[in-house]
Amino acid sequence: MIFQRIKESLYFWWRHLAALFLISAPFALLGEASQWLLGPFLVTDAGGQPSGLNLASILALLLIRPIAEGALIAQLASIQSGRWRGLLACTLPALALYPLLLATYFIIASGVVLGWMALFFPALWVYARLSFAPFRVMLLKESPLTAVRSAFKQSAACQWPLLGAIVLSGALVFTVVGLFSGLIVGLIGDNPGTMLVTTVLASLVATLVNIVVYRFWLLFPPAAGAPRPGPQPPAEPPA
Repeated sequence: MIFQRIKESLYFWWRHLAALFLISAPFALLGEASQWLLGPFLVTDAGGQPSGLNLASILALLLIRPIAEGALIAQLASIQSGRWRGLLACTLPALALYPLLLATYFIIASGVVLGWMALFFPALWVYARLSFAPFRVMLLKESPLTAVRSAFKQSAACQWPLLGAIVLSGALVFTVVGLFSGLIVGLIGDNPGTMLVTTVLASLVATLVNIVVYRFWLLFPPAAGAPRPGPQPPAEPPA
């Protein structure tokens, strides 16, 4: 089941690459621009050794991510309904729900951190169990607390396949980005241009994890009586 879900998600990702890039690339560039203005996340000393974290730069990225994720969810729902939309059309709904998305991601992050303090595995499990919450905020307009509680219940029926698919797709993303980054550095050297290209690619490849979650969202929809997110896609890619 896990590999089937990843296969379906990869097919969706490849088929709608342009629509996903339209959302992921601008926010990746915005994140890079914030680092150029505020400095890199990791502060180094004169010898090039890490000496601390740039909290302003990290905070800027954390504030950007809910909008980027919300816009991506809007795009996924639009693709599923039959026609993808432009950047502005996907971003405006995310901006309208930004306080709710920000609060939702804060709750999820808090749960993941608590899980991380216990062990690595509980952190991943918490993320998987709450991963439907941003979809519920964006697509069902639920409040953060309601979305988190409902997401935990909704994911109960698929928690282990969902967790496995998230872990495997995340590992795939990490491997692809690492290989591509090494290739680019080998070809043109380590410079700001390399970092920019790698960041844009990483943001596009990372949408695969969101697609995996969305695939489970469609297969294990919200409780009866709640609005459905859209028609089911075919389980198998067409021949």
